[in-house]
Amino acid sequence: MSETDNVALVRQYLEAFNEQDHEQMTELLADGVVEHGAHEELHGVDEILDFLDAHFETFPDYSGTADAVVADGDQVVVRYTVSGTHTGEYRDVEPTGHRTEWTGLAMYRVEDGEIAEIWIEEDRLGLLEQLDAVDPEHAHFRI
Repeated sequence: MSETDNVALVRQYLEAFNEQDHEQMTELLADGVVEHGAHEELHGVDEILDFLDAHFETFPDYSGTADAVVADGDQVVVRYTVSGTHTGEYRDVEPTGHRTEWTGLAMYRVEDGEIAEIWIEEDRLGLLEQLDAVDPEHAHFRI
């Protein structure tokens, strides 16, 4: 597949993601897909869909936009912004009702016309700040 085809495939996946279209996502993900997340590694379509379902329970109006898309061979990188209303428990943080927005980067590796591997990096600290779970003025970091 060409880089243009790979970008189109990833954009289809992102659209299906926003629509919570499991059928379409299943068609676009390879059976053995691996997602390397910020805190967890998911193996296979079912684990990814289960994780997304749990996320949509926590942020039911969760959706994202692709701010930039760059392709290099079989890899497509997306800089994105996502938002959602916090109505369920997230990482031991009780629902706040806060409307949140955070950014991230995702890199997709395409193989044989399917997404075979995904790497995710997100501004989870920024999200926790919006949920009043972290006070950045009183946080101490060691470098």
